[in-house]
Amino acid sequence: MFLRIKNIFSNQLYFFVGYALFLVFFGIVLYSFDKKTSSFWINQHWNIQLDSFFKYITHLGDGWSAFVVAVLLILFSPKLKYGIYAIGSFMITAILTQLCKRVFFSDSMRPAHEYFTEFSTGQWHRVDGVELLTTNSFPSGHATSAFSMFCLLTLISKNKSFGIVFIVFASLAAFSRVYLSLHFIEDIYVGSLIGCVGTIIVFIFLDSLKWRSAFEQSLFKRN
Repeated sequence: MFLRIKNIFSNQLYFFVGYALFLVFFGIVLYSFDKKTSSFWINQHWNIQLDSFFKYITHLGDGWSAFVVAVLLILFSPKLKYGIYAIGSFMITAILTQLCKRVFFSDSMRPAHEYFTEFSTGQWHRVDGVELLTTNSFPSGHATSAFSMFCLLTLISKNKSFGIVFIVFASLAAFSRVYLSLHFIEDIYVGSLIGCVGTIIVFIFLDSLKWRSAFEQSLFKRN
């Protein structure tokens, strides 16, 4: 198990070094500042271009994006089993996150609720077109989904360089939730861990199984 994990990290160094930097940087922020200070600082450094950028890139963490990736992997990946890996990874990490949101941390509130006064008086910048939710803040489902999706794509990719692109997309999708005032940094931090660690565990388990030859080749290139 540990040897398998070591091989995964060494084979996809770009992604996991990038993710380590993500964890270290935001870990320092979490340790150094309370959640209001960090959220408000990010909120005040806004501009129209960033509003537009993060409003759209946040959709990379949507459940629909994960669904589309799973379907594309089933249809076009070199091995049909990769689509099954995607379904398993995305479902399990999503279930874990929803259990945390709705059972274990159901009282966690989002910035729009925590800082209602600041929002109502205009001190807190609101991005046009973004619906501000108030409940089920911890952890971030979008961060979970984005890191699960891009971690899996990294694990099945033969090109190590893609890991750079994947970690950038995952990090931006997760950070967008804080920028858009939909989550706190702690929410995306833990969401990313659930998505990434959960996906690695599911991948190792499924990849250790003996698959029929039909699953070891593309859906459209069967013998």
